[in-house]
Amino acid sequence: MENPIERTIPALLTSAGDVANAARRMKDELLLLQNPEAKIRDDIESLASSRDSHETAKTTLRLTQATVRELFETALESLTLARDIFKPRLGKQFGAPWSQLGMPDSLYFPRSAVALQPIVDSYATFLETNPSAEVPSLNITATYFATLFADLAAARSAVKSQELQVALTMQLRDEKAQQLRKRIRGVIDELHMLMEPLDPRWKTFGFNQPGAEQRPDAPENIQVVLVNETTAMIEIPSTPRASYYRVYKRVIGVDAEPVAIGSPSDTDFTQEDLPRKATVEFFVSAVNSGGESALSAPVTVVTQ
Repeated sequence: MENPIERTIPALLTSAGDVANAARRMKDELLLLQNPEAKIRDDIESLASSRDSHETAKTTLRLTQATVRELFETALESLTLARDIFKPRLGKQFGAPWSQLGMPDSLYFPRSAVALQPIVDSYATFLETNPSAEVPSLNITATYFATLFADLAAARSAVKSQELQVALTMQLRDEKAQQLRKRIRGVIDELHMLMEPLDPRWKTFGFNQPGAEQRPDAPENIQVVLVNETTAMIEIPSTPRASYYRVYKRVIGVDAEPVAIGSPSDTDFTQEDLPRKATVEFFVSAVNSGGESALSAPVTVVTQ
């Protein structure tokens, strides 16, 4: 049976922890020269640390993005107020006088920080050139808009910088994950030289026994038919590599988990004495010497 290496980082860290624990417990009988426990744990720690750094970088990015959104809303509110105050001076409809405020073709403001930022700068310039248009009590001043422009520019720059940090920490995390996968593959290769393919100690490391039969896939397209009020017939499509099947049922509102009810070797199974007026889910798994597959998708029937 094959021993695929976990692809997701949480599963990889869990699997590697099992391998490291087994290497510690069995160090006196299985000497791993190239991939001892210490090296496995170093690689686990490196991946966990780089994963945490990446998660921290993503959190910081979300915070910087939130700052940009807050500044955008503040800028939009201040620009809207100033625009309405300027209308008696520059006209209630868009025209040439409004061009000096960075509004090229309408009195509506864009809905993105990158497009709004130059307009904030233009308002600051306009008020600096026309101090009589300032309304200090409402923060309609050249100084206020210049500060708002600087804050918005700095916040957007922080987002770009943090986006780069997220990309770099993700790259490092993925490199450390690949290093740990290589380490686990090295352990498997060493164990091949130290143990027979059906040695039960493979399972101590969380690995499949290489000499065991490949575990079957979960059965698909299960059919369940009620043959009377409390009897169901389950038809199981033949599943490659299955030696036999396990049938499970779960009575909704009664069973917390599916309960095994039979292990047929053929593809037909009948379950009698189901509870009346109940909703029942049926599942099937396939089994061989390599183990049991995952459960099939549930099939639901309602008894009479």
